[in-house]
Amino acid sequence: MAEGMKSALELALERTEHVRKTIHEEGLSLSDAQRERLAELEREYGAKIAEKDVMLQSELRKVFMQYPPAEAGALIEQLRQRFVEEKRKLMDEKEAKAAHIRQAGKGEGSSS
Repeated sequence: MAEGMKSALELALERTEHVRKTIHEEGLSLSDAQRERLAELEREYGAKIAEKDVMLQSELRKVFMQYPPAEAGALIEQLRQRFVEEKRKLMDEKEAKAAHIRQAGKGEGSSS
């Protein structure tokens, strides 16, 4: 192997250090309160998505029990597509709220 080649680990460590420096330089450090709010947001939206998944599984079971396989395929695809759209909407909503939390702390001093 050539002397100039780096391992995946070395590349990952360099990338991590670059991200760490960028965060520090741009004042993107989060306060403890912001971290807690972000963690709560993650838990809240994780639960919402899990609930949607449970509802999807329940609806899929109903479709399998009520329709012959030839008819069930299209219904299953519609249910899955609806789930994907709802999940994407929830993820976008979560990211918007997270960005708001991060933005709110930019002018404040950081406790980290």
